Amino acid sequence: MPAGTWEQKRHALLQRLAREAPHGNNQITVVFDSREGSGDRSQLGSIEVVFTSGETADDWISHEVRRASNPLILVVVSDDQGVRLLVRGTGAKWLSNEDFWRQVKVPKAQHTTPEPGMNSESITDEFKKKWL
Repeated sequence: MPAGTWEQKRHALLQRLAREAPHGNNQITVVFDSREGSGDRSQLGSIEVVFTSGETADDWISHEVRRASNPLILVVVSDDQGVRLLVRGTGAKWLSNEDFWRQVKVPKAQHTTPEPGMNSESITDEFKKKWL
């Protein structure tokens, strides 16, 4: 987690989600605790951001999963064991934070075409001249 205020940490998380998109093309909702908040909702690109009002983020998630018409299509990402047990009882899928971030697609290295007349032996010979 980056250093800084909670606001800076939330911003860093949302930016990382937007940049790396471990959720692929799926809809994503990120829920933050805000017991004294007004229950604000906003959009950051394709990410819905929820600040709870009068309840914890875990309670909000629990309520939303229970009221979903088809919880089998939901995936909840949390390391909280209570949330995990509740989610599994509804048929929704649960992922740990680590497993979620492991889904980030790392771009493949771009294949470059060697210069004409260059091959691995000539490159190795060139390094031998410089290093040996």
